[in-house]
Amino acid sequence: MRKDVTVDPPVVADILARAEVLWLAFTDEHGPCCVPVNFAAMEGGLCIHSGRRGRKAAALDSGALLAFSAAVDLEPKTGDAACKYGYRFRSVMGTGRPRRVEGEEIHTVLDAITLKYAGKPLPYEDRPLAATVAYVIDIAAITARIKE
Repeated sequence: MRKDVTVDPPVVADILARAEVLWLAFTDEHGPCCVPVNFAAMEGGLCIHSGRRGRKAAALDSGALLAFSAAVDLEPKTGDAACKYGYRFRSVMGTGRPRRVEGEEIHTVLDAITLKYAGKPLPYEDRPLAATVAYVIDIAAITARIKE
């Protein structure tokens, strides 16, 4: 493993807790696709939600292996030569399989996402809730990278 890559759980958890966006990458019959999603991390998985239709929903419903990434602390680097330019960052990348959640677990997933972004539980409106599907991505592998 590279010296700037780690599987240390506290490092991974910190990045996931502070990242505002998770990027999901999957392949379907139309080719590769990468989409940003709101998310929350929970023990062994990532909570996300989607509408009931569309390319992302179909990929999630398939249960096929997908990839994900998120980054925090992005800071540009400059210098006197082209190769000195770039970014410092802390990131995670991994793979996992999505599974649709049902029953009360839907509220557990949606509550985790709401708590991450709103900082408190909020009520759900019936109509949007009926159009929403919740998933947990069961993490198969995950690493963190610290680029100084």
